[in-house]
Amino acid sequence: MRTPQRPKSEVRKIQLTGGSTYIVSLPKRWVSEHGISPKDQVRVEWRPSGNLRVMPEASTILRRRELEIDLDKITINFLLDHLIGAYLSGAQLIRIFSKSGFERKHRKVFRTFIQTTRGIEITTESEKSIEMLSLLNPTEIPLHSSINRMYLLVSIQIRDITDVLGGSDSSVLNDSEEREKEIDALRLLMERQVGQILESSSLEDSMGINRWEASEFSKIVRIFERMGDHCLLISNLILEFEGKPITPKSALLGVIPLWHKSMKLLISNLRKYKINEVHEAKSKLSDAIKILEAYESNLWDQKVGRINALYRDKISESLRRICAYSMDMSEILINMHNHRSSFDKIY
Repeated sequence: MRTPQRPKSEVRKIQLTGGSTYIVSLPKRWVSEHGISPKDQVRVEWRPSGNLRVMPEASTILRRRELEIDLDKITINFLLDHLIGAYLSGAQLIRIFSKSGFERKHRKVFRTFIQTTRGIEITTESEKSIEMLSLLNPTEIPLHSSINRMYLLVSIQIRDITDVLGGSDSSVLNDSEEREKEIDALRLLMERQVGQILESSSLEDSMGINRWEASEFSKIVRIFERMGDHCLLISNLILEFEGKPITPKSALLGVIPLWHKSMKLLISNLRKYKINEVHEAKSKLSDAIKILEAYESNLWDQKVGRINALYRDKISESLRRICAYSMDMSEILINMHNHRSSFDKIY
């Protein structure tokens, strides 16, 4: 059953009763939708913005967000996009149907979608319809845990890249694509969680993060996804290229310890809030970018050959972009610090 479209807002008069109590009536539709009866209780919260939030204490109404996808109205090329869009929208039940039935190519996309996301399972399947249900409670995986996992995946990948560039066996990079897929899956999960937090005040409370910071976390998630993309790009370059190893003294490898030190400071300050460490990390990353820019400018003057020069230039560019994305993260943390330090003053 679809939820009827609600009005965006209603204006109601404040009334004075008993000479000292101010009251405002609740919309009848809101009361009915939450299964509230006379003498039931509601919780009134005073938000940091100064607004009040009213929530039913013991609603008897259970809700589940559902979404239907009609394959007769979209092409196979956009099926995965619609499934991921349904996932990000917070849909708990995704119902896909087609009058003509599913072909093998459709079922392949269904499998790809399930492998790409977290907690989605097929619960009902027939020749012309499939129902997919989200079995994952959004509060079971804290946002900090997902970010730490993404950081760990990127950090390990860059360590492996460093070793291989220095002459180690390149086989350690064979699972690079799997790592990148895990990063993508975590990104989708976190964007789904953030969307649910923005829509649900109860989820905001249970996950212990306010809506403003949740939106900033979604930006950090995107940053790690881009880092993962460049890690995969570097790994593929290394696996496909047969050239001379890069010496440990090369500026290309010299900036990687700077990145590791900076990222440790940034990750620790997702909770610790030591703004001086964020400043330090951003300065180190800025220095690393300048070193790589100079390396790229001088690369073509070195006697390494055109193919080797192009190979190293591409790796340097990806490392430089990874450092730039990390700088973006430092700026997000500065924004979060200022938001936490701000306060409302009544004049």
